[in-house]
Amino acid sequence: MKLPCDICMWGLIPMIKRELVLRLHSEYKLNQTSIAKKLGITKGSVTQYLQGKRAANSGKLRKMKKINKKIQDLANYIFKKRLTEKQLSKKFCAS
Repeated sequence: MKLPCDICMWGLIPMIKRELVLRLHSEYKLNQTSIAKKLGITKGSVTQYLQGKRAANSGKLRKMKKINKKIQDLANYIFKKRLTEKQLSKKFCAS
């Protein structure tokens, strides 16, 4: 049985993280180390998101206007601010 939290944990959240990584890398020109620090993840995770080894189907989110806008706003916020892990978590979950 798949619970809604399972779907979010193993599907939606990695897709959102990948989209954030892709945007921070392509639009804001951040390197992998900077992205890893800002998101509180490993550089290896960033590499896997960029190579499409994790959440390869995240492009589906770009087709959903409201979700796409929230991800873009969150990427912009992350780029401009220096957030603690707690602040990032709160902002991520509020989006």
